[in-house]
Amino acid sequence: MDEEDDNGGLFNIEVNSEDERAADEREKKVPRDFQSEEDFQKQLKEWKPKVETGDLYKTLTLPISHPSKPVSQTILHAIEELYFYRRFEEARRVTVGALSAEGLIVEFRKTLEGYLEVSLLSMAFRGIQLM
Repeated sequence: MDEEDDNGGLFNIEVNSEDERAADEREKKVPRDFQSEEDFQKQLKEWKPKVETGDLYKTLTLPISHPSKPVSQTILHAIEELYFYRRFEEARRVTVGALSAEGLIVEFRKTLEGYLEVSLLSMAFRGIQLM
């Protein structure tokens, strides 16, 4: 059994400041932006750039009923990517497909309608016929 004094261990307490413990922990922590040279070289060898080719829309199966926020963001990114690559007809088709879904949030629907209008205007400006 542990040794106890005459007071039943009442005064057998550890006297240590929390500030001292916190200071010790801070000294032991490595800055979160620290990376050793070895780790950096390993990451450098494994790193490859992400190449966007305008094919994000191919990962979608439209229409998607009641899309979650991440799925909605993917739909928007796919349309924006097609617009960036000036593939307006494909952007229009993806937008129409997304608009045909049920349960769209009002703000998301308004954004899609705006994208559709921009796609149609861009196509008209460039003389592209609807297919």
